[in-house]
Amino acid sequence: MQLAEILSQAVIRLTRSGSDEPQANAEWLLACVLNVTRTWLLAHGDYELSENELALYEKYLTRKAAGEPLSHIVGYQPFDGMDIIVSPDVLTPRPETEELVEIVSALYDKKGTYTFLDMCTGSGCIACALARRFARARVLGVDISEKALAIAHENIKKFRLHERVQLMQSNLWESVTGTFDLIISNPPYIPSQIVDTLTQEVLREPRLALDGGADGLDIVRPLCSVAADYLNPGGWLALELCKGQAAAVARGLQEIGWQAVVKKDIVGIERFVLAQKI
Repeated sequence: MQLAEILSQAVIRLTRSGSDEPQANAEWLLACVLNVTRTWLLAHGDYELSENELALYEKYLTRKAAGEPLSHIVGYQPFDGMDIIVSPDVLTPRPETEELVEIVSALYDKKGTYTFLDMCTGSGCIACALARRFARARVLGVDISEKALAIAHENIKKFRLHERVQLMQSNLWESVTGTFDLIISNPPYIPSQIVDTLTQEVLREPRLALDGGADGLDIVRPLCSVAADYLNPGGWLALELCKGQAAAVARGLQEIGWQAVVKKDIVGIERFVLAQKI
């Protein structure tokens, strides 16, 4: 069978299964099987797949139709110019988190020497992105999950950042010492009652990385309450949050002596909080 026909049938199959973005997912999976780009697929509709390629594509489609995230099937997720290794033990990096890295990077001189802390590091995507962007920076990635830290370690090794990115298992500040020029975090922030309403694909990701308690702020509050004790003078606290949370978190920080601003993401949602201690 030719590529175009196989792809068309795959899209129909994923659509019927209720998969998110069936066209994009069918293309990504086939591109991964053939080790080509999605653009290549469009230009080679008459390509004849081998039996092995067909078998592997069938295996991938079956997993996708069952609700498995694309990133878990292929084993990685594009993020800030990297293919970040992921697994069911970590949250798949989102475009919003990439936006946060971009916003924060504008606050620092690319040639400067810094210490950064990535709290709730998960896959280590933020830590790796900052280390690659700032060649003289040292980054500490902190997470409570030993399994998540194992994936973060794989990414640090993959991008040869082991000399400048370290990892620590800690329940927030429990084991952290020292001070930093930046504390950045994409913490669990989804209210518990909303988590169970998420798509079947999102629910395949670790609840520990999603569930932020009754109002979504169970991790954010203790994270923010003593963050100033771990910041160097002039340092920044940068957070990614859920829709409807950023303004309240910014006000809370202001009440305990911070200057805080809210930033919108690319679709106009108030998503990020940037703060400095006065």
